[in-house]
Amino acid sequence: MKHSITFGTAVAAVFALASCSAEEPAQPAAQSTATAVQQELTTRLLVSDGGTKALTVENAPSGPRVEAKVAGKVSRDGAGCVILLGNDGTDWTLIFPAGTSLDGEAAVLPDGSVLTAGDQVSLDGNRVPANEVASMCLNYARLLSVETAAAG
Repeated sequence: MKHSITFGTAVAAVFALASCSAEEPAQPAAQSTATAVQQELTTRLLVSDGGTKALTVENAPSGPRVEAKVAGKVSRDGAGCVILLGNDGTDWTLIFPAGTSLDGEAAVLPDGSVLTAGDQVSLDGNRVPANEVASMCLNYARLLSVETAAAG
């Protein structure tokens, strides 16, 4: 008799766990559907004759924007990508607006602003989530989509 009570308890526990697991997948499936609709970041890579690389955004990801204003010095990372060494010590891989070009080693934004290595600048834009589409640059975890640039 002792075995039948233990067996009955085990069977009841299995049925309880099975009913819980049957109910739970509905919620994560709804969340993954919402995520799947989110648009991917589409970029274009510009490369100068001297090896400077600049990423331009051709299609911005959908979703909420995280606006940012960052000041620092324009530089290049070890892969040649244009970055900003922030005054606070962080480094940002820059993604420029569509229509940006490279003139020699300088990035020329559509509004005529020019960013050259060594320039002290203030950039307005928005933070872009880490994205492997920018993996040709060393830091693709901290991305800044530049909208405007000003000297100083």
